Amino acid sequence: MFKELTTEEIEVRVWATIVLVLAGILLVSVVAILLAVMFVEQDMERIAPIDEAFLGIMKDIMLLCIGAIGGIVGRKGAYSAINAMKEKE
Repeated sequence: MFKELTTEEIEVRVWATIVLVLAGILLVSVVAILLAVMFVEQDMERIAPIDEAFLGIMKDIMLLCIGAIGGIVGRKGAYSAINAMKEKE
């Protein structure tokens, strides 16, 4: 009933799941920042200390997600390129 997966197929599915989860976290973070900044009244001269701390945490999370997505996609892309070059030879 179920097709037996190869190691490469399992690895691709795991990496795709990780990338999609990290992209989802990044998307939720961006939306949360936009909603928090746009719809909360702020003093025109400075941002509230709690909002500044919140934005700092969200910025760190976003940078982590972007770096992780880039590393995962770059690693998989490099292996794919190497395997394609080996197959051509």
